[in-house]
Amino acid sequence: MSPGRMQLRRVLRSIAVALGAAALVVAAAGPVRAAYQATADSNTSAFALNCIGVNDTYPSRLLAAALAGYRNLGYTTSGYSGPSFTKTQVLSRTLSDWGYYVHGHGDNYLYSGSTRDYGFKEDAGLCTGARTVFARDISAVRRGRVSNLVIMSTCHLGESGTTMPAAFAIPKTKAGKDAWAGPNFYLGYLGEAWDSDEYAFETRFWSAIGPGYGVGQAFDVAKLGAFNVGFSANWYGSYAWTGRAGPLPSGCTKCL
Repeated sequence: MSPGRMQLRRVLRSIAVALGAAALVVAAAGPVRAAYQATADSNTSAFALNCIGVNDTYPSRLLAAALAGYRNLGYTTSGYSGPSFTKTQVLSRTLSDWGYYVHGHGDNYLYSGSTRDYGFKEDAGLCTGARTVFARDISAVRRGRVSNLVIMSTCHLGESGTTMPAAFAIPKTKAGKDAWAGPNFYLGYLGEAWDSDEYAFETRFWSAIGPGYGVGQAFDVAKLGAFNVGFSANWYGSYAWTGRAGPLPSGCTKCL
């Protein structure tokens, strides 16, 4: 994409109206389970006034919503943005993450030679030139370690070819209302997603999950919002799971 078109897209992303966005309803927080870490990262620098010519406030608001959402589900959650959100920081924490959230630029990036892999850009306080956190980078650290709730609030990382679910040991299968694939759920977007649409979708998602809906039901509630033409979200994992932190109790095959 040309620099001019990229600039225009960024401006449109930042000023698009979040039609139908539900206010984030913070339910009474569940008990925090200290053993179950979650990390929420948001790229604020690449969307700042000095980088795109307008001040996009959605990255900070998305981070705040994610932090509240994970904490309400019992995760011990830390948030990173600006210069503190780096590739090094992501990889240093990922082995202990039961939950992970990121907002920023995502795509199927060139990895080496003609090889591509899905990933997202670090913040590192940079407008351009930020490093890519590839799915294979995360896989190399986690080495198949299971995770619970993973949300990729970026472009492209919800597409059928994405390698990111496997990095968190989440199979690319959809266990529906009467099926079960374990206590895990992956959420991502297809194609180009505007910040306003991501905010509208995610605030509805977090609000729905708080009153007691499972992750799949919360996804369906979130889809009822009003979005720009072309916006689409996708999921993998267990529709009926609650999203709560940690593994299931011993002997429990389908705990809600």
